[in-house]
Amino acid sequence: MTTITAKPQCITCGKEKSTVRCDGCSQPFCYNHLIEHRQELSKRLDEIEVSRDLFRQTLTDQSTKPENQTLMK
Repeated sequence: MTTITAKPQCITCGKEKSTVRCDGCSQPFCYNHLIEHRQELSKRLDEIEVSRDLFRQTLTDQSTKPENQTLMK
């Protein structure tokens, strides 16, 4: 007996074609949309890194000010 299985659908375009499952979100993407998904994730990670760097710089600036050092003791 033969079982017919449908190809997975790309989560973005909904077309039944060869897909790759993203390891992070477990969603299936066709090749074109997988590239777009990775670019979006990379962009979001870059934004998080910038926020982290700004936060770290703010902490560094506050800890090096002489008036703040007496408050920390």
